Amino acid sequence: MSFIQDFIEFPFIQYAFLSIVFLTLVCGIISPFIIVKKSAFMGAAISHSALLGVAVALAIFGESNPWGIYLITGAITSLLALFLASMTFRQRIPSDGLIGIFFTTTMGLGMIIHQQFAANQGDLLSYLFGNILLITSFDVLLAFLLLVIAGLCIIPFYRHWVYFSYDEEMAFTQGLPTKLLHFLFYFIITFIIVSSLKIAGTVLINTLLLVPGVFALKFSTNTKKMLWYSCLFSLGSGVFSFILANQIEWPVGPTLSVFQFLLLVLFLGFKKIKN
Repeated sequence: MSFIQDFIEFPFIQYAFLSIVFLTLVCGIISPFIIVKKSAFMGAAISHSALLGVAVALAIFGESNPWGIYLITGAITSLLALFLASMTFRQRIPSDGLIGIFFTTTMGLGMIIHQQFAANQGDLLSYLFGNILLITSFDVLLAFLLLVIAGLCIIPFYRHWVYFSYDEEMAFTQGLPTKLLHFLFYFIITFIIVSSLKIAGTVLINTLLLVPGVFALKFSTNTKKMLWYSCLFSLGSGVFSFILANQIEWPVGPTLSVFQFLLLVLFLGFKKIKN
């Protein structure tokens, strides 16, 4: 009952709830493709590189300008993702080695910039692990627009995305625009990460990007059901985690991350017992 009262009385709770709904849905859409393409480490590299963008944005604007923070973080992270996408397209450079270097270097540079130029202009931990107190109506609008864009880019061309994810080389020989799909895949993940800064942060967003896809691939019987399973799992676990976190006064991002993992383990356990 207290959640309903809080939802009615506090606008930031409303903003946070809507942001969770939109974010979990867009993560549910992209997550199966991340798992199928075995790109989990790539998502982690982009999410940690976003820390560099946050550090630069805080150094320039502090926390007083949400537009500026998203603009600078999005621009820098997009440039880094563009570089990563270019170097990994059709395995020009072994992706695991490049991503490992990319992962640590960009995060280390972000920490240095924050310590030297923005230590007193914003709490970096709020962007590492999320803080719903910072969420505004602008964040809700951003998450909604991202959901619409990702949905329009993926759902109408779902068969192409499935083909591209399972066998990129074969998709290329069949005439699919694999280069476009490759770069679009990276940019969708980048914008999900940037839009989730205040909800799950650059660290915990990886759980939202990965767990729904693992669930979908384990329990769906065909590729048509894969997207539905992923979205339903992501949305359901997200909404429940948000309500639970509000009731027991835990941080939303960590609660969502842990709950999704435990729920996945629970379902896998039931499946193993049943079989």
